[in-house]
Amino acid sequence: MKQLKKPATILISLVVLASVALTGCSSNKEEKSASNTTPAASTKEIDWKTVKADIRFVYPGTSEAEKELADQFKTKMKEKYPNVNIEYMFLSWQDMEKKLPIMLSSADYPDITMTQDVTSLIQLDGLEDISPYMNKPGAALKKDDFLPGTLEYASRGDKIYSVPNLANSFTLMVNEQMLNEAGMKVEELKTWENVEKAAQLMTKGDKYGFGYPMGVARFAFRVPFTAAYSNGLLLSDTSEASKKKYIETLDHFKKLEAFEPKAHFTWGYPEMWRSFSNGEVGMVAAGTYFSANVYSINPDIIKVTRAIPYPKGPSGDKAQAPVSSVGVGMFKGSKNKDVAWKLIEEWSSSEFNTSEAAVVNVTAMKTANLDEIVKKAEKVYPKAIDGHKRILQDFNQILVNNGVPMATIVGQPEIETLVQDNMTKLLTGKTSTEETYTAIKDGINKIKDKFK
Repeated sequence: MKQLKKPATILISLVVLASVALTGCSSNKEEKSASNTTPAASTKEIDWKTVKADIRFVYPGTSEAEKELADQFKTKMKEKYPNVNIEYMFLSWQDMEKKLPIMLSSADYPDITMTQDVTSLIQLDGLEDISPYMNKPGAALKKDDFLPGTLEYASRGDKIYSVPNLANSFTLMVNEQMLNEAGMKVEELKTWENVEKAAQLMTKGDKYGFGYPMGVARFAFRVPFTAAYSNGLLLSDTSEASKKKYIETLDHFKKLEAFEPKAHFTWGYPEMWRSFSNGEVGMVAAGTYFSANVYSINPDIIKVTRAIPYPKGPSGDKAQAPVSSVGVGMFKGSKNKDVAWKLIEEWSSSEFNTSEAAVVNVTAMKTANLDEIVKKAEKVYPKAIDGHKRILQDFNQILVNNGVPMATIVGQPEIETLVQDNMTKLLTGKTSTEETYTAIKDGINKIKDKFK
């Protein structure tokens, strides 16, 4: 797996992010609506003072801070473009995976969406190639505005499907206070064996060492996906050469099961965050969107949390942290593409990108001002700003020293469900490690065959 270059990761390492996504509903009732054509086909100059459009924005930012940011953006856009109305579709990332395919198949097209991995939406022919907009003379956004790796994650060949706003990385979040009380230090978490030992030592009474949200396929997949990077494994790799690494990964989570609350089989992220925030579990695999998810539950948890790359597995060369980008894209079926692009430019401007980074994650923009981000973060996290800054420093070091480009996986939503089902059987003792590996491998191969 290719290591991120240090200059890129130094620039990436600005501030924290949560999972944002926006849902919008478009209308055909426009007097001076922008055209449904690409810039090359547009011939009329738009009067932005009078243009009218109803824009649906698919938005997965469900924390209070993210919703406040969305409201601020909507208010500001209403001031600049009085006849442009933004309607948010507040959907979680997992709900987007379920609902957007249905909407697109029925020609119910929103206008703008937040994105992570764009693979599925591209397969559905749902996203517009926005490279012509970036190439248009005078465009506010250019290809060289973004940190290396972030734009590539949102592209396929020479087509660009999303404007990167934030860099996202999956890591291990550790309650340092719980760990120290158990007799270990963060610096000792170097290998999977160390993680298993720490989980065992932290498990006592009603407190547990590890929290793995198994109730939602997206997260049931993400946790072993994160750990596997540090074992030199991509979970979609079913080659014979990967078998040993795969078995080791499954064994690792089988060992951790003894140190997890039984309720984790029903958890999504909200339940995981609540348990971690309240000091009921000591370690969770999450990432650079940490503060936005836990602050409203218990700001004090930020003061005692450290972020580290998931430690090295038995077949891994070193601890690695997969890095992707969160961005904003345009639906191909939007009836208001010029207006949608204008709003994408606005959302990606320094004013709102620094606000988004302060609330949720690490900016993907080269020109973002670190001082401005930190200043805004002080207002977002006033009760935990010192801890927040320390976690940002942790993320900075992770991105510089351990960041690797996150792979995109064709058919990932189906693979997520497959992994969830089989991990549940493994962790409840219904199947052996070998049986689980075979079932996952065969299932992934069938999913891959569908996309050949």
